[in-house]
Amino acid sequence: MTTRTRIAALILSALAAVSLVACSGDPKPNAQSNGQKQTEQAYGQQAAAVPYPVDQLKDSLERRNIRERLLRTNKPNAIGYVYVMSFGKIIGYYTVKGKVSSTQSQMTTDQLLVDACNRTGEDCPQPVDAPGDDGSYGANEPGIFFFTTEGAMVETNLDYIVADQPLPVDVPLLNKGK
Repeated sequence: MTTRTRIAALILSALAAVSLVACSGDPKPNAQSNGQKQTEQAYGQQAAAVPYPVDQLKDSLERRNIRERLLRTNKPNAIGYVYVMSFGKIIGYYTVKGKVSSTQSQMTTDQLLVDACNRTGEDCPQPVDAPGDDGSYGANEPGIFFFTTEGAMVETNLDYIVADQPLPVDVPLLNKGK
């Protein structure tokens, strides 16, 4: 057994022990705990058979792409182009300032931890949905929103393409000025 495999096995064993002890209150195994044990056991066996190639991975193109995207989209004055689609056809585009954002994004946490055991001395945090930024519960309408170069906020749930340069598509500009 390699050192990495031993470390992975120790971590999995510790996680399994903690998960069995934490907030159980009931020593009888249930479907959830049995399934979790099986998942952890299978992962341990698979990790031992095919170890993660940590020594061989010196670079990550995925991380480079994510970094570049983050740097490009995190410029508040950057001009972008949102091409809106309906039934697979591009119907027009907007010039936007900044980035496109999800209507599901929020500035506060979407879950709170509450004591689920209701027993003195036991700590059994359970995640529950938190109210959104607007103080209400439930998901927002699915979609995206952005601000045009004229300052209008546009929200849509249509399919779209975002580009940081104009694309060679002959469609109308949807945010023509007055």
